[in-house]
Amino acid sequence: MDKFYVSDYKEFNKALQQLNELIGKQSKHIKQLIHIGESLSAKNSLVNIFILILDEAMDYANADGGTIYVVSNDKKYLDFKLTYNKSLGLKMGNVDSPVTWPSVPLFNKDNSLNLNYMVSYVYHTKESKTFGDVYKQKLFDNTGTQEFDTRNKYRSESMAAIPLINHEDEVMGVIQLINAMDKDGKVIPFGKDHILMLNSLASQAAISLSNTRLIENLEELLLQFIKSIASAIDRKSKYTAGHVKRVATLTEEMGKKINEVEKGFFKDIHFSNDQLKELSMSGWMHDVGKIVTPECIMDKSTKLEKIIDRIELVRMRCELLKQVIERDIYKMKLEGSLTDEKETELQNIITQIDRDFFLIEGMNIGSESITEDRKKEIERIRLFSYISGDKEYRIISDDELRNLNINRGTLTDDEFTVMKDHAQVTWEMLSILQFPKKYENVPLFAASHHERLSGSGYPNKLPESKIPLQARIIAVADVFEALLSERPYKKGKKVSEALKIIAYMARDHELDKNVVDLLMDSGLYLSFARNIVKPDFLDEVDIKEIKKIYSS
Repeated sequence: MDKFYVSDYKEFNKALQQLNELIGKQSKHIKQLIHIGESLSAKNSLVNIFILILDEAMDYANADGGTIYVVSNDKKYLDFKLTYNKSLGLKMGNVDSPVTWPSVPLFNKDNSLNLNYMVSYVYHTKESKTFGDVYKQKLFDNTGTQEFDTRNKYRSESMAAIPLINHEDEVMGVIQLINAMDKDGKVIPFGKDHILMLNSLASQAAISLSNTRLIENLEELLLQFIKSIASAIDRKSKYTAGHVKRVATLTEEMGKKINEVEKGFFKDIHFSNDQLKELSMSGWMHDVGKIVTPECIMDKSTKLEKIIDRIELVRMRCELLKQVIERDIYKMKLEGSLTDEKETELQNIITQIDRDFFLIEGMNIGSESITEDRKKEIERIRLFSYISGDKEYRIISDDELRNLNINRGTLTDDEFTVMKDHAQVTWEMLSILQFPKKYENVPLFAASHHERLSGSGYPNKLPESKIPLQARIIAVADVFEALLSERPYKKGKKVSEALKIIAYMARDHELDKNVVDLLMDSGLYLSFARNIVKPDFLDEVDIKEIKKIYSS
């Protein structure tokens, strides 16, 4: 039997210790790879995933520095996204400290491939590259590296660059590491095992970047589609052209202003980027239901308007009736049957017809208020008839009477019901769509912009507790835009008039007082109005006095 000496046991224990250290190190890296893999499917930001990957890459190679580059959207540059250097205490690439270094061009001015830099070479060739001493190689331009070293009293020596290649064999970026070290802190070249491990990490980074880009592109497509539909709605009516865009813009600005508030009601409310996007989408979609609203209702500029403004039919009837009466006067004169009393009676009817038409013409305007006396007068006109020969002539019909008696605006109750239905249609159209979870409230926010805190709104007469803040913001933006803009039945209001109406709506518990405060206190009312109203409608506004309407 062979003899074992003490020295043999020492060597054996040393080898066993080294093996255990290697197993521990590999176990640590495997756990880190698993953690990175889990992060790919979790809701981590791309920056956080890159941090995990770069940390593991530097840790595995015991590298002193590392950088992740990402290909720009136009695929012309490699942009710095994350850069670390342990010796220099350098960490750039997070929100607080973005990388401001110039991007690396991938192409020369003549559009030829730029192979002058290590990272651009790796991008174009899709091959990893290493150097034991980057100063001694002659393949690439070292000017930038040497200038950095001179400024920071540093020495870049060993270097490795690995392409981030996704499943479609597309290079998404590059990982670059500097100065691999042994356990004693001495700079050593990057070995094959380093490159093998780094390629694995690079693949994970590429997957993360591909997934993020895909999601971003899908979200951008969704937003573009939403804006396209909104644009179509805006173009449907010449009177409301631009309404959706303006409401969406004001809604977005109000959401951003809430994030800036440091005191008052909104001081503890902060919308995340996703919530701001959700609010924006809701603003763009708030009137999508109008796609089914008949244009003859959307564009009804007068009470008698159908496909045409029926005031012209009334005018023709009045002119015809006067001609019939004048013909009868002439006929009776020829027959010798016309008495002075009869002629006076008929001439008075002609005069009254002119007066009645003038009354009808005024009542046809949507802004015309209807008094009880006016209602009696229009009823008298409806009952009036003139018979000539065997034919009866009237000035207005029963349906025209109902339209002329509209007390506010130009829509009958039935027409207003059709118009209001756009909010319900908005809900029905949007609620069947599978929005991403972070935007799942778009249907509710968009469809609730006509709900009122008093419970008198539509389509669902929601109580105050059920109306989300986002819907209240859209409601204020929608009302303010509508008041400032011209409509078929009205002219736009001056800024002070519009704010007073909004203040009364806040007093009557229709609009949210806190949102109305935000509109006024932030100055958004003025910056928004400047883009809509004529200069002479930008009148002086006493905000303190207007706020007393609903604050007292």
